[in-house]
This record gives sequence, C-alpha cells and structure tokens, in this order.
Amino acid sequence: DRGEDKEESVWEGVKLGFYVVGVWVSFLLFGWGQEALANESFDGEKFEFTHSQVLMQSITNVLVAGIFIVIQSAFDGSPIRLNAGVRLRHWLIASLGYQGAHYFGFKSLSYISYPVAIVVKSCKSVPVLIGEICIAGETACLVKWSSVVTLSLGVVLFLFFKPSSNPNTGKSGDFSAGSNDEFALTPEFGYGMLLIFLALICDGIYGPYQSYIRKTYHQCGAFHLMFNMNLWQGIFSFGCAYADGELVETFEFIRRHRRVIPYLVNFCASMAVGSCFIYQLQRTWGALMVSKATTVRKLMSVLISAYLFGHDIHAVQWIGVLVVFSSKFTARPIATSIRRGLGGYASGQPNKQKVG
Repeated sequence: DRGEDKEESVWEGVKLGFYVVGVWVSFLLFGWGQEALANESFDGEKFEFTHSQVLMQSITNVLVAGIFIVIQSAFDGSPIRLNAGVRLRHWLIASLGYQGAHYFGFKSLSYISYPVAIVVKSCKSVPVLIGEICIAGETACLVKWSSVVTLSLGVVLFLFFKPSSNPNTGKSGDFSAGSNDEFALTPEFGYGMLLIFLALICDGIYGPYQSYIRKTYHQCGAFHLMFNMNLWQGIFSFGCAYADGELVETFEFIRRHRRVIPYLVNFCASMAVGSCFIYQLQRTWGALMVSKATTVRKLMSVLISAYLFGHDIHAVQWIGVLVVFSSKFTARPIATSIRRGLGGYASGQPNKQKVG
C-alpha cells in the first residue's frame, strides 16, 4: 500500500509540474504575442484592431472548449449541453465584463508599455475582492485585505517612486508604449492608465459573476464557462468590429502584411492552450495553485519584456514588482502579525496565544 501511495504521489507531482510548466510556456508566448502585436511595425503600419483581436481569441477558445465538452460528454455518456442550463442573462452579464476586460486591456498597450500594463493588471484582486463581496456574497477576511493593500503599495512603488534620471526635469523613466525617454504624465499615458483601470473594473464584474454562476448551477464545468464566455464575447466583438468597419480593415491589413499571421496564430493558440492548462490545474489543485503559477508567469513576462523590448526598469521599481508578485504569499504572515499586534480582535476573534 505504501508503495502504491508513493507511486501515486510521484505521478501527481509529475502532472502538477506538467500543468504548471504548460501555464508558464503558453502564457509567456501569449504575452510576447500580445506585446509584439501592439508594438511591431508592419511596413510602417501597426495592428491596432482590438475588436478583431478579441474576436479571433474568442473563436479559438470556443472551438477548443467545445471539443472538450463533446469529449467529456462522450466519456460520461451524458447529453451535450453547451450552456450547462445557465440562464442567458447570466452569460450576457458575465461575458460583457469579460469582453471589456480584454478590450480595454489590449487597447491600453497602444498607450502604455507592457510592464506597466501587466503590473497594474496584477492588482485585479482589488476589484475582484469588491466584486466577490457585492456580487457573489463572499466575506472578506483580513488575509484578503492584507493582500489588496500590499498590491496597491507595490504599484505605487512601480509607477511613482523611481529616482530622477534627469536633474533638470526631475522626472523618472517613460512608460508610454514604445518609448524609453523621460517619464511625463502625458495625455497618452493618462489615457492608457484609464483604459487599464476600466479593464480592472471589468475584471471585478466577470470574475465574481463566474463564481456566482458556478455556485448557482453546479452542473456548469470549467469548459462550459470557457465556451460560453468566449461565445458571447465573440458575438459582441463581431458586432462592434462589423459596425465600425474594423472587420474589413483587419482582412485588408492581413492581406497586405502576411507577416502578421504567425503573430496572430501564436496569440490565439497560446491563449487557448494556456486556458486549458489553467482549468485543469484549478480543477485538480485549486485556485491557490493557479494563483501561484500565474504569479510566477507574470513576473517572468515582465523580465522577458524588459529584455526583449528594451523597457528601462529601475531598481526601486523592481522592488515594487516583487512586492506586487509576492503579495499572495506575504498576505497571511502580515495578517497574522496584525492580529497579534491588535490582540487578535482585527479578525473578529480573540487570539488565545500569548504575544511577546
């Protein structure tokens, strides 16, 4: 029995490593493709078709999720229910937030650099925490609030506390898209930050609403969420792209610049594959393991982006980056210290341990 348990434990470790590495590799490729599409010049033109970008991503994810739903139904011998019995209005609300998060996030890369966008987006636990309280009816413990405060402090360090590199201007490094000059609160940078904050608000809507759907409809699995969220996101994006003529412009751009096709293929394929790894990781090991894997991936993305695309990141800002990405691991010790310092009443429960 012990030998079987040990063999099973080794096999579980191998699967865990496989899924974690899959998340890292696929989303590192996705991050590279996302930034390359935003910054690469194709004979003097840039790919700036955000609705089409979201549409292509949605189509790929729908196809992959649909295939897995069909396969699962065949193995289980159960009927295929693509919507999992969830009411249409729930899918519409969640997918509108989902589309907004992707649209505003992609659009912001035309105005701010990828490291800024990814670090600020790493703070999405702030609106998600608020959304969990307001939408999903969750309660926020001291550990969650500690994580939120730590994230915010890290972002402040990253954005505003770089020492001056120019004694005449007193300004620090530039974080506008495609620039390595002096930092200034330009309208372009401000608009980019507005877009990324709108993306965060949308994260705070669709994330908790997905939790609400899964709590309410127990038969709704991970691939049902993936399928329906991307289906309706794709429909919304198609309507927007068709209405403003972006759809035709996208096809014309691809026809003129065939070199963009590998970028688009990498972008869509890596997103779909990465989503599958994340759903498998979450189903087997839970959200904490997913959080750890994606946190490491985001840190790796910033490092690779700074190296490949020449973004200047100062030592003080690296401290901010580390604060942001380590917040999930430092939140519990911080909360424990606060409880001890306040005699255990910060959490609403007396601390029975003696302090000091």
